[in-house]
Amino acid sequence: MLKKYRDNIDAIDIKILKLLNQRAEIAKNVAEYKKASNNTLIFRPDRESQIIKKLRLLNDGPLNASHIHNIYREIISSCLSLETNLKVSFLGPEGTYSQIAARKFFGNSVTKDSKKNLSEVFDAVKNNTSDYGVVPVENSNQGSIKATIDFLLKYNVKICGEQNMPIRHTLMSKSTSLKAIKKIYAHNQTLSQCSEWINKNLPNAECISTDSNAQAALHVKKEKNSSCIANEVCSKLYKLNIIARSINDSYDNTTRFLVIGNSEIAESKNDKTTFVMSLQNKSGSLSKALQVLSDSKISMTKIESIPTKEKNWEYLFLIDISGHINNKKISDALNKIKKQSRYFQLLGSYPKSID
Repeated sequence: MLKKYRDNIDAIDIKILKLLNQRAEIAKNVAEYKKASNNTLIFRPDRESQIIKKLRLLNDGPLNASHIHNIYREIISSCLSLETNLKVSFLGPEGTYSQIAARKFFGNSVTKDSKKNLSEVFDAVKNNTSDYGVVPVENSNQGSIKATIDFLLKYNVKICGEQNMPIRHTLMSKSTSLKAIKKIYAHNQTLSQCSEWINKNLPNAECISTDSNAQAALHVKKEKNSSCIANEVCSKLYKLNIIARSINDSYDNTTRFLVIGNSEIAESKNDKTTFVMSLQNKSGSLSKALQVLSDSKISMTKIESIPTKEKNWEYLFLIDISGHINNKKISDALNKIKKQSRYFQLLGSYPKSID
């Protein structure tokens, strides 16, 4: 009976292999057609989002939605690599959650480019040395990452996608003893996300902020009596001992990552639009602007005030709404808000994260 099952699997695998190569041939034909028509936009996150969401809905099991997502992300990524060689920068070094988010969004068949800090990621995209970049923008417990927002406002790049990632922090060290730890390296947001655990278990340890948790792992690899907080992947990459798992104070801890690029992204029918505005500093100006969204029945999913840095107590408002700028209802509403604003900047319309 076991041999029969295995023979059936082998026969199905042969069929799958033939179909995968048929799909790849069509992808190559699409690339040739686009080149002939001067269509340079090869990567289409809107189209990929539609494909994966549709297949997840059609799936009857026993594979779950996450299985289907992961399988087709790699199929799409492999076929895309036959059309173009995408280069994607991320906040490194190897082992960061940014790298994991990049893999989740793009698959493994792209050229991954590790950068030392957020500025280098934005520079690479701005200067077209990378096609896209992946950067953390906010955490469900600690809020927005200020440096990312500052760079979004400074650089003329577009938000092309987003990827939400569950975060599970792990304490690791060259040592095997918690008592030996004198220092803890991690990104400042990570230290905040684990503050209760640190205060309870390592109250006398010195907390040292780094640009990324993987950089923290690199420090610890060279030091005695020190530790880092990072994802579990780093323990294998940097040959560190795991001392404690899941030390984040909140179990439901998620970080949102943005995909930045230089292209406009088409509508996927399940989109988000992000913009910033500043208003006259007078009573009712914000309420009047937001009333435009309410009247148009547009859902606002986020609003955050940001100091303008030009004058004390003056602010920009960073806003996320559901919908795409190519939708007439959205574009009409944003045009009305733009007319009311002293300053208005559209940061991008893009597919919502597939979690």
